[in-house]
Amino acid sequence: MMRNKELLLLLIRLFLGYIFFSAGICKLTGGNFGQVIGPPWLEEALSKYGLGLFAQVVAISQVLCGMLLLSQRFSLLGAIMLVPMNIAILSVTVSMKWAGTPYVNTVFLFLNLLLLGMEHHKFRFLLQANQACQITPAATDRIGQNLFSWLGMGFSLLTITVAPFNLLLTYIFALLALGAFALTIVRSGLAKKLDIALLMLPFAAMVFVTLGKQLPYATWLLGGVILSEALLLPYRLYLGRDRHQVVEPTTAVLG
Repeated sequence: MMRNKELLLLLIRLFLGYIFFSAGICKLTGGNFGQVIGPPWLEEALSKYGLGLFAQVVAISQVLCGMLLLSQRFSLLGAIMLVPMNIAILSVTVSMKWAGTPYVNTVFLFLNLLLLGMEHHKFRFLLQANQACQITPAATDRIGQNLFSWLGMGFSLLTITVAPFNLLLTYIFALLALGAFALTIVRSGLAKKLDIALLMLPFAAMVFVTLGKQLPYATWLLGGVILSEALLLPYRLYLGRDRHQVVEPTTAVLG
C-alpha cells in the first residue's frame, strides 16, 4: 500500500493533467470535445484582434502540460510548466472580472504549487549551489518508467495533430492516450488493489467527461464515479494514516 502522500500526489497529477489536456483539445476542436474548463471560443474571440495564433499556442501548451502530468514520467516538468500558465489564466480572469472563475483558477494554482511542494527535494539543489545534493528517487518515480508512458504521450501528440481537422480521430487518439496513461500506473506494480481502484476511477471519469456529448447517461455515470471516489478515498486515507513504509532505493529504467 502506498503512503497517503504518494496516493494524493498521483490523484492531483491526474486531476490537473486531465483538466488542462481536455481544455486544450476542446479549444482546438472549437468546443466539440469534452471539457471541464474553457472557454472553447478563445481562438474565435482573439482572432478579431489578430491573436488567433496566440490562442492556438495557449491550447497546445495546455495539452502538453496535461500530457506531461498524466505521463507520470515527466510529471514534475509538467507541474513546473503549468505554474506560469495558471498565473496567466488567473490574471486574465481577474482582469476581465469573470464571476467565480478566478476562485476556480486559484484552486488550480494552489494544487499546482502543492505538487511542487510535495516534490521539493528534487530541485532544492537550486537553493544550495555550493553544496553537494543527493536526490533519492521516490517510490512514485517507478511509475511511468515503461513503454505505456511513451505510448500515451505519442497518442497525445497525435490528438493535437488531428484535433483541428477530424473529430472522430481526435476522440480515438485521446482515449488511447488515456488508456496508455492508465496502464502505466497499473503495470508499475507499485499500487495495491484499493489504490488501483482509486487511481482508475479518475480515468473512468475522464472517459465519461470526454464522451459526455455522445454517451447516454454520461452525467449519471460520472456522478457514480465521483461518489465512489468520495466514499473510498477517506477510508483509504484512514487505513494508511499510520503506515510508515521503508522505500527501497529504485533505479529508473528507460522503457
